[in-house]
Amino acid sequence: MTAHIYIYGEIGFMQDEMSAEFGIVNLKDVKKQYDAQADCEDVTVHIHSIGGAVWEGFAIHDYLRSQGKPITTIIEGVCYSIATVIALAGDMRIMTSNSEFMIHNPWIYDGGDAEQLEKTAASLRKTENRAADFYAAKTSINSEKALALMKVDTFMSPEMALEYGFITEIASVMKAVAKYQTKDNEMAKENKSQKETKNKVDGILAKLGNLLTGGQSMKMVIAGDGETEIEFPDLADDDTPSVGDTATIDGSAAEGEQVMPSGETYVFTAGELTEIKPDEEEDDEEEDTAAVDALTEENASLKEQLAALKKNKAKMAKSAEKNTSMIKDVQAEMKLIKKSIGSDFQGDEADRPEPETGGKSRQLFKPKK
Repeated sequence: MTAHIYIYGEIGFMQDEMSAEFGIVNLKDVKKQYDAQADCEDVTVHIHSIGGAVWEGFAIHDYLRSQGKPITTIIEGVCYSIATVIALAGDMRIMTSNSEFMIHNPWIYDGGDAEQLEKTAASLRKTENRAADFYAAKTSINSEKALALMKVDTFMSPEMALEYGFITEIASVMKAVAKYQTKDNEMAKENKSQKETKNKVDGILAKLGNLLTGGQSMKMVIAGDGETEIEFPDLADDDTPSVGDTATIDGSAAEGEQVMPSGETYVFTAGELTEIKPDEEEDDEEEDTAAVDALTEENASLKEQLAALKKNKAKMAKSAEKNTSMIKDVQAEMKLIKKSIGSDFQGDEADRPEPETGGKSRQLFKPKK
């Protein structure tokens, strides 16, 4: 459970019950709010304050920290002067995007002689330094930077406060937007419901009109799930649905995708058939068929090439055989020619005719003496 404490108003030091009626927030009021939720696990402090009494602001800060529970402070408007000290009590410090943060030097109305005014000035200097040291301990700036910002009454946007470390995050406006969108969504749902009801009534009236007037029956198809009935009131029973036709499902405008028994997918938008997707499996089958056809064609081509090679081989073999036969014939003829030429010569001396020498033989060699 989260305790919610509201610092809405000026910070005052009067500890009376009447202060809250005049928009004054004091330590007593903060304690009263907390005590009513003391069993909480954490605390959220909502701040919308122009500041006020310095010591009251520090007292409220210290009281909240003394509870020992996680604290979130949310700035929901303005957070000026000592209210910034209360804001820094948070472990998480959130600032809405339209809020404003301001730090400045403490000031006081006082009177008296010079000595009194000097004492007051010295006291204010101490308070300034204390505030500057406090800011330095809680933020990402040092005391000197804090004093410089305080001196010129620095008003900070959420972005600047985040940069200096006075807050830890800027509140998203998504809640407000979500609330607005929720309203729109509810209106949209209501309009959609009314439209669906109207479509359902129109469908029933169309059916009744067909029955009463004897008109042609409307086209109705059953989706692939075997249950969903899709009615095309503008089509005759023997017509084929096409893109642009209107349809209803259970009396309401058809919406989304419906797979048909054929494998096609009908896509409906606000009752209109906007697309007919082909059967993916059929596409796959067509792709497979195309691939098979391509392979068959390639196989036939290879067979033709192989047949041509075989035919050429046969021709070459036949040519070689013919050449071999011709060579054999030539060889045989050469043998005959050789034989014919050899028959005109006498190789044996006994068979040679004698030369005309008077019947005497001619000695080839002279006899030895």
